[in-house]
Parts: sequence; structure tokens; C-alpha cells
Amino acid sequence: MKGFIVSILFILIGTASTAASSPKLASIPTLMEMAAAFHLIDLDDDGRREYEDDRDLFVQMDVNGDGEISQEEMLSDPVGSQIQPQVMNLYDVNGDGKLKRADIELFYFELGREYGNDITLRESLEFILSKIDSEESGITVEAFVRAQRNYLVMDVDDNLKVSEHEFRSEFRVADYDKNGNLTTEELNSFRPIRNVIVSDYCTNAKVGCPVENFVVMFNDADTDNDKFLSMTEYLNKFGELTTSI
Repeated sequence: MKGFIVSILFILIGTASTAASSPKLASIPTLMEMAAAFHLIDLDDDGRREYEDDRDLFVQMDVNGDGEISQEEMLSDPVGSQIQPQVMNLYDVNGDGKLKRADIELFYFELGREYGNDITLRESLEFILSKIDSEESGITVEAFVRAQRNYLVMDVDDNLKVSEHEFRSEFRVADYDKNGNLTTEELNSFRPIRNVIVSDYCTNAKVGCPVENFVVMFNDADTDNDKFLSMTEYLNKFGELTTSI
């Protein structure tokens, strides 16, 4: 995982340019790894990747303080040692085997023209995907970011698990008239789905569908049958159902 994180950092530095305008698809595991990289590089945990974050990571890896990260320093670092040689070639344009502070400066100059000084998770993922081949199946960055945010909001006790109780609580919030059913209008406020009619679980949304119908959906997503949804389980089931509000 750490090798992947640093690989993403250097891919960005070496290939900075405007992200493609058309959305690409990526698998849940790919997006999860990219998101993990973003959050670990975001050293001050403010939800935005800034120049200071990459600068501090650079200083951490620049053991001798000469303003360059050599292959030796990368190999001696517990994170850098996991970076494959071909990754170095992506950003080492002049082939000298070193990453300089100027590379980071160039990265933020180029990226800043598109996104500004602070880079959000969505912007970071879109930029990375613009540099790699689109996967044949998966979800868009927009759907992933929204679904991940919905999951964290639903996880009221912040244990990185969504219980059936928390899932049912979302149903009760969306059930405005408190009649135990969600109609088409109320589904717009049901966080796991929003705006999407899932006919397999709700056959007649105009009349309304009871919570038990959606508990079946919860159980289908709970692939390890532990009565909780992990982030991955939730995203695999509900990520593709997430639409723009």
C-alpha cells in the first residue's frame, strides 16, 4: 500500500497536466487505494492536498538534506523502497535518477492552473485517472466520492462500520411522513440510494416500499455476513447507485 501511495505521488509530479474532461471509470479497489494515498499525503488532515503536504513528504525522504531524493535514499526509506524502478522513470525526465524540489514546484504550477492551490480528493482522483487507461468496468470519481462521503455520514459512531441500525436510521430520516414506507420523492433523501429507483428491491415506489425491502439490500451488500457494512462492501453495492444531487 505504501509503495502505491508514493508511486501515485511521483506519477503526479512527473506527468502533471490538465485532467481529462470526460469521466473515466475505475474499480472500487483502484479508487480505494488512490483515496488512501490522498489521505496519507494530506499530512495536516484538512481534506485537501496542498503544496505543504508534498513539501513535508519530500523533506522526510530527503535524508541528507541536499534538496534531492536519490535512488539510494528512496531504497533506504521504508516507503520509497517499495517503488519500482519503472515508476522513477515516469517523473525522472532527464534520467539522472533523482527527484528535485523543482519537480514539486513544477507539479503545483501546472496543476494549479486547473484546480488552484488546494486539491480535493475528487480533483486528485480525476487527475490520476486522466493519466492511466480507463478500466472496462467500475464507477466514476464523482460517484465514488459521494458514496464514500455518504458512508462516513451514516457511520454515526465512527467505527468505520455501518450497522443495520445505522442503515435503518437513514431510512427513518428519509421517511418524512413516518408511515414506514419510502415513496419516490422520499427516496431522493435516502442517502444510500438517492435519485435511483432500485426495482429489484422496491417494485412500486409510487405507493412506497417498507424498510424491510432495503434491509434485504443491506444483507446482500454484507458479503461476510457480520451484520455490518465495511467501506468496501458499501461501495461495491451502493457506489454505482450514487448519482449527483
